[in-house]
Amino acid sequence: MNNRKLIVALLEFISYHIFPISFLFTHGLNNYSINFYLLVMVAMIAFYKEYVRTLKPNFYFNGLYSVCFFILAFISYRTLNINVIILAFVQLVFLYLTKYISKKYQILETLIDNFIIPSFTSIAIAYTYAHFISVNFVVPLLLVNISAILIDYFDGEIADFIQLVTLAGLTLILFFLGYVNIITAVTIVIFVVASTLLKEFRHISVSNLVYRLIGNILLLI
Repeated sequence: MNNRKLIVALLEFISYHIFPISFLFTHGLNNYSINFYLLVMVAMIAFYKEYVRTLKPNFYFNGLYSVCFFILAFISYRTLNINVIILAFVQLVFLYLTKYISKKYQILETLIDNFIIPSFTSIAIAYTYAHFISVNFVVPLLLVNISAILIDYFDGEIADFIQLVTLAGLTLILFFLGYVNIITAVTIVIFVVASTLLKEFRHISVSNLVYRLIGNILLLI
């Protein structure tokens, strides 16, 4: 079980990097150097999210984990933008807070786990290597993470179909506004439709992490 959690944490770590790194390379924005401090920070986020948190760490452990992060941040202040450091630490804070979210507000925990943390961690990675952030990067990333959540929660209800139609309409609008290209727009719509049809009629479904991984890989097209 512990080995499985470690593998999931590794996949979570990889999922944050897939689209940012590919976007940087395809647009010639990468400086071909790896920031190991950021690498460790992102690893700390993924490791805590998928491994440590399942062990129900207490307040003191979270404090110690934060101290380790701050030490790393202090060492890296010359090579990392302070906004990136803050953005990364905020993701850890969100993870700490999920412990106190009532089951009645589980949707809030879902948004934190599967939308906020993956999206903003990827944004921090892209900003570190490109030194700026583009709307054309952010919009497809957010669409994929939203799509993964909708697919994950799809139960075949009328409201679920309405949400999917809304997402398709939003993707179309973003295409006309120039925020996504036609290939990205079509790819996201096909991804959502195919995944929901498989889930509804073939009862084939996977975790949100797998949907995010697939979605990010499809963005490479």
